[in-house]
Formats: sequence, C-alpha cells, structure tokens
Amino acid sequence: MNIGSHKWSTVTAVLLSVTALLCPAPASADPTDAAFVAALAKEGIVFPDHTTAIAIAHTVCAGFDKSDKSSVPVMKLIKDTDLSLKQSSYFVGASISAYCPQYIGRTDNSVNWLDPGPPLM
Repeated sequence: MNIGSHKWSTVTAVLLSVTALLCPAPASADPTDAAFVAALAKEGIVFPDHTTAIAIAHTVCAGFDKSDKSSVPVMKLIKDTDLSLKQSSYFVGASISAYCPQYIGRTDNSVNWLDPGPPLM
C-alpha cells in the first residue's frame, strides 16, 4: 500500500507542477491604474469594468498626441457614456494626470462653450 500512496504523491506533485507552469500568475495591479480608478471613484465615476475606463483614458491621451482639442474627448465621453459634462471633464483631467502628464496645463478652453453657466433666476 505504501508504494501506491507514493505513486499517487508523485503523480499529484507532477500534475501540480505542470498546472503551475501552464496557468498564468494573476497580474499584479499597476499602481497608476489603481490610482486612476480610485480618483474616478472618489468623484462618483464608476465603470463596471476598470479595463474599459483605463482603455478610454489611453484613448484620451492618444487624442492629445494628435493635437485634439480638450472638447473632443469630453464630448465623446458625454456621447458614449452617461457621464455629465463635469464628470467627463474630470475623467479627461484624471486621464492626463495618470497617463500623459506631459499635457498637464496644456489643455485649452474649448470645453467652456458646453457649460451653460449658472441657472438664470
């Protein structure tokens, strides 16, 4: 009986080793991604899939790389999501801070026309 138990132990050890080699380790969270998602959540901006929010943020930066005006990603976010003007603007700012800091302070005022201002009384 000991020989049978020994064989099972060997087979189990081999199977566990093969499984460990074939299965990828869980990806470690990127600190920049975590900070970006946390900044959005702090402002009440929650995406069910963090990967989507991060991908959109990289798209925002790609737009700035192509010299898009600030209003372009803001309007796209308003159109494609249920984010408000304020939330979309915050998202763009957080995207810049996290993924393309070279554009900090270099955005334009092209979004200002979207803001209706204070309500008339």
